[in-house]
Amino acid sequence: MGARSLANGRHAPAVRQNGAVTTSSARAPGAGGRPAGVPAGLADRYTAAWELVPDGRARDDGGALVLPVRTRAGEPAVLRLSPPRPGAEHEHLALRVWAGRGAVRLLRAEPADRALLLERTADRDLYELPVLEACRVLGELTRVLARPLRPPFPRLSETARRWQAELEGAVDLDARFPRRFRLQAVRSLERLRRDELDAALVHQDLHHGAVRASVRAPWLAAGADAVVGTPEFALVPALWHRTEEAGHGGALAAALADRMEALALAAGADEERLRAWTLVRCAVAARDEARRPTGAPHREVGRLVQLCKAVQRGA
Repeated sequence: MGARSLANGRHAPAVRQNGAVTTSSARAPGAGGRPAGVPAGLADRYTAAWELVPDGRARDDGGALVLPVRTRAGEPAVLRLSPPRPGAEHEHLALRVWAGRGAVRLLRAEPADRALLLERTADRDLYELPVLEACRVLGELTRVLARPLRPPFPRLSETARRWQAELEGAVDLDARFPRRFRLQAVRSLERLRRDELDAALVHQDLHHGAVRASVRAPWLAAGADAVVGTPEFALVPALWHRTEEAGHGGALAAALADRMEALALAAGADEERLRAWTLVRCAVAARDEARRPTGAPHREVGRLVQLCKAVQRGA
């Protein structure tokens, strides 16, 4: 699967750079289409060790190898093998905390190899729903998945402190990303850090392509990218997907305002904090994109600029 825009891409891969979810992937395919970073033969090793029977074609899901299988008892499942990345070591722990409530069930795990055996879902996601209906689902899942603080997950307070310092010094970004947005993100972080940021365990990359239909529940998060943070921080990816459906300028601003309202109401979140976190995460993503050597990320920075303008215009 190629790198796609978070603004325009269906199933856009979420790539973490210093804690931010950015808009394109630097990974390259391995041999035979296997995602880079997933060792050759690892799928064979775990299908044998866990007595699994392949039950479909393997696919690349945001850099992870996903293989449909059946267990020894005949239960449909998926074997998911992820490459090394920050946060991957906590995925199985978050899934255990959620225990199938709002997310897929974890059937088995080997953290050392980032190997997970997961409940299988339908091959349908929230792109099938109208945008506002999908936003309500994402908001409800964000609320359901929020759990009391637990170690050893990353803490948003630490990430926010680091981001503020990094953005204050990121003057090299001003040539590609408006200086006013960078400084607004810094000021937003100053305000946000006055409140409790380590409120609950939340899913920080929950978006339209990361949620699947299921038999036992209408919709489930298909994986876990957990941080101890706030619902407003967690809702940003739900906001910045599918913006191509909204148009540009005033139309985009109006559409994002409607989406913010739907997300905040369903999640029990604060709209103004959601707006602030959107500016912050866009600025951090733009910084990471601008430092990539190829031309494509520069287009992604342009999309992030348009998103920032629309978010402010809709205020």
